[in-house]
Amino acid sequence: MDKVSIIVPVYNVEDCLSYCVDSLRQQTYKNIEIILVDDGSTDSSGEICDQYAQEDERIKVLHIDNGGQSRARNIGVQASSSDWIMFLDSDDYYDLKAVEYLVALRDKYAVDLVVTSIVEARNYQTELNTDDISLENSEKLDRYTGLVRMFYGNSVGTHPGGKLYKKEILLQYPYPEGMIYEDLAIAYEHIAAGEEIAVGFIHLYKYYRRPGSTVNAAYSTKLLDFYKAMDCNRSYVERDYSTNQEMRIALNVRYVFNGLHIVHALLGSNMYQEVNKVRKEYIQYFKDVIPNPNVTRKNKLKYILFLVSAKLYNTIRNKIG
Repeated sequence: MDKVSIIVPVYNVEDCLSYCVDSLRQQTYKNIEIILVDDGSTDSSGEICDQYAQEDERIKVLHIDNGGQSRARNIGVQASSSDWIMFLDSDDYYDLKAVEYLVALRDKYAVDLVVTSIVEARNYQTELNTDDISLENSEKLDRYTGLVRMFYGNSVGTHPGGKLYKKEILLQYPYPEGMIYEDLAIAYEHIAAGEEIAVGFIHLYKYYRRPGSTVNAAYSTKLLDFYKAMDCNRSYVERDYSTNQEMRIALNVRYVFNGLHIVHALLGSNMYQEVNKVRKEYIQYFKDVIPNPNVTRKNKLKYILFLVSAKLYNTIRNKIG
């Protein structure tokens, strides 16, 4: 039974850290190392981490100066004592068989990266899943298919949660530091590092959307890191698939719909002049979005509505979510 290291960047989450850590301590797969990287917390999060380490010998705590989530993840990877890595954000949690499921998929398909989707949790659940986990609802993808699906957000995401990585992938392609959207900037390289990946369709990573999370953020210039992340992906595609139209279309679709996060922040700040610049730019992607069978009907309607009227789009979005 291989050891698995689970890295948790921690920053000012004293109110919800217990849900995160307890979900790891109760995993059915017992040979784990839990690395809590206290990223210069100013509340009691660091002390809570130390208390957990006293209670469970599998827990290691690293106290570092605040440098952001990417740096905390990279330091955790370097400090890990195993060849297999998982990540968990400190305000999220795993169901109890998550590690067992990911390791089983790794063994079934003999791959260096296992991917599952995350599911949003509106509230923290007190009872976690203990049902039997079937490997039937899973598949192996070649590198190319995995990358296309990543751009479409179809069963292969960019968030590091719900994944099992061979450590050498993360050492070769660490998270870019000093930016947000860091996972979007590097996920391509993680997927492309191997010939194949395994994908499981049971969602055992629970993502809790806090008011201060990136997707809920008011507009700030930091959100422009999204465009840096997409520039990274454009450079990867140009390097590996410069003449492949399918990959370019998938990349453009990702750009459009991830970019709506920026639009929402702009709308929340009543920056309609900037929003209209985005609308004009988005017109050029019409043929990539509307005839595309990989884009859902709901997203096509969102796209058309945004092109027609930013104010109407915002009104409807606020009403129906």
